[in-house]
Amino acid sequence: MQRKLLLPLVAALASGWIGIASAADQPDVIRFGLATVGKGGIPFASSSITSLAHQRQAIEAELQAEGIRVEWTYFKGAGPAVNEALANRQLDFAWQGDLPTAVGKAGGLDTRLIAADGLLSANYLVVPSDSQATTLEDLKGKKVALFKGTNLQLATARTLKQAGLGDRDFRTINMDFPTAAAALASKDIDGAWLASTAFELQKNGIGRIIYDTRAVDARLTRQTHVLVRGEFERQHPEIVQKVVNGLVKTAAWVSAPENEDAAFELWAKSGTPVDSLRAEQGDLPLARRYSPRLDAFFIDRYRATARESKELGLIRGDIDVAQWVEPKYVERAIEQLGLQALWPQYDTSNQPLTR
Repeated sequence: MQRKLLLPLVAALASGWIGIASAADQPDVIRFGLATVGKGGIPFASSSITSLAHQRQAIEAELQAEGIRVEWTYFKGAGPAVNEALANRQLDFAWQGDLPTAVGKAGGLDTRLIAADGLLSANYLVVPSDSQATTLEDLKGKKVALFKGTNLQLATARTLKQAGLGDRDFRTINMDFPTAAAALASKDIDGAWLASTAFELQKNGIGRIIYDTRAVDARLTRQTHVLVRGEFERQHPEIVQKVVNGLVKTAAWVSAPENEDAAFELWAKSGTPVDSLRAEQGDLPLARRYSPRLDAFFIDRYRATARESKELGLIRGDIDVAQWVEPKYVERAIEQLGLQALWPQYDTSNQPLTR
C-alpha cells in the first residue's frame, strides 16, 4: 500500500524536476540575423516585416513573460554571411533570400522555413543615365555588376535564360550594392542589377532603369523568408511559435492601409528615401508582398529555386522543399488572431484561391 501511495508522489516530483530542468534549458536570448544592412552599415533594413518587428519590438513583446531577450544582427555580407553565422551556430533565426538559403540547405545547414517575408521583389537593370542602352541585348559583352551569392543572382540568371542569354554574354563583375552604385556614378561599369537603390539612382540622375523583372513575369522575382535552425525548433517549438506570432502581428500591421506611411518611414531609416521605396513597391499591395503564408506560390517558387540552382551549378545536392517548409506556425497564428481573410492563399501562378 505504501508503495502504491509513493508512486504518484514520485511521479509528481519527477514531473516537477523535469519542468524545472526544461525551464532551466530555456535560452536567455535568441539571436536573429538579417541578410542586409542600411547605408553606412546602420542596423536597419529597407524592407521586410522582420525589420519592422525589430523596430517595433514585436517579438520582444511576445517573449517578455519568459524574460527572453532578442539580439539583432544585420549582415553587410548578406546571405553568404548569414549562412556562415548559421553554420557556426551564432544565429537561431534569420531573414534571408531564396538563393543563399538554398545554398546553405544543400550544403548541409539544418534549417526550416517558418514564414514568408517579402514576396515578388524585382531585379532592376540600371545603366548610367547617358547610356544608349535600352535592352538586355545592348549590354552584351559589356561590364555589368551583380552581387553574387544573393538572391539577385538566381533571379538574374532566370531573366537572362528567358531572354535567350546567359552570364557569359556579359562581362559580369561581382560587386555589392554600394560599390555598384558608385561604379555606375563614375561610369566604371556599363550596368548593374540592383534592388530599390535603382530608383534612388534614377531620381538623382545617376542611372536609368532599363529592365524590371516583376513587370515582365512574376516568376522572375525574388522571394525572402524567415528561417529557424532545425535544432532550435526541435528544442523550443513554443518559442518559435511566439516569434512567428510577433511576425504575423507585424505583417497584419503593415497590411493595414492606415499604417502604410508609418511603415515606409521605418524602412527609410535604412538610408533609402521613402519615395524610392514607394517606387520600388509599385502597384503591388503591401498585404500581398508581406503575406506571411507559406502557400502554393511560395512552395513552387522555392522548388524552382532548388531546381534551377542545381541546373546552374550553384548547388550540388537536392532539397526536399516539402520537408523544408513548415507552415504550421504561421497558420496557427493566423487562426488564433482571426486573420484568415487578410491574406488569401495563392496558387503556383500567383492567382488567389477562393474558398
